[in-house]
Amino acid sequence: MAIGPLYSNRHIRLAGLVALGLALLILRSTAEDQLTLKRDGKIISGRILEVNDGKVMVADQYGQAPYPLINVESATMTTPVEATKLQGAAPALVISTLEPLVKKFAGLPADWVVTAMGQLAEAYATVGKSDLATHTYDQIDALYPNSKYHLEAVAGKAGMCLQSGRIDEAVAAVQPIIDAANKNLAPSQAEGGLYAKAFLVYGQALEAQKKPGQALEAYLTVKTMFYQNSALADQASDLAKKLRDQYPGVGVE
Repeated sequence: MAIGPLYSNRHIRLAGLVALGLALLILRSTAEDQLTLKRDGKIISGRILEVNDGKVMVADQYGQAPYPLINVESATMTTPVEATKLQGAAPALVISTLEPLVKKFAGLPADWVVTAMGQLAEAYATVGKSDLATHTYDQIDALYPNSKYHLEAVAGKAGMCLQSGRIDEAVAAVQPIIDAANKNLAPSQAEGGLYAKAFLVYGQALEAQKKPGQALEAYLTVKTMFYQNSALADQASDLAKKLRDQYPGVGVE
């Protein structure tokens, strides 16, 4: 006679567990951002809201809490949608889109933030705002000292040297990056993008020095080894095509 109530209670408990599991799944799917802390490797999950006054504000199901940047080893954060739609965009659109994002998240040790800062600096340089471009590259070095992101600033400043005709200076700036990249047989996503920028500057500098074979090799290196950033890989393809059109029959030396 107890079978009915027992079955009913078990059914209710099962339904409750299923509902709890779904709730946790939904929570996990929305809490995509993570901070990894330096001291003990603790993971803080939630939604990264902003960086302000040296602290990262994170929201979760319990509310909002600040975490000092100095204690954050790395951050994993979903790239804002607007920052993913700028490939081939006019510099003015890049600037208007990325300025507020950089202001909001600069200092966060997340790859997309530094990439956005580099894109913003390039856009500034393209429209003749070299002072703002230099300031942005300097900001990368100041906010991310002794980190891989230093390569972004070096390659960016070398690109500015190239634009102003200081070819030898551009080559000298990126040469250490080129040497390091050639020794890295398994670059990460972030490293690949950083190396690619240096090789693009290097290739264009070699073109300016009338070394088409070496320039082509630089562009093809991006396509075959440092293709992790699709926008930079596409740029390398375009530069390689233009070079071959200008120098029919050119090959890698």
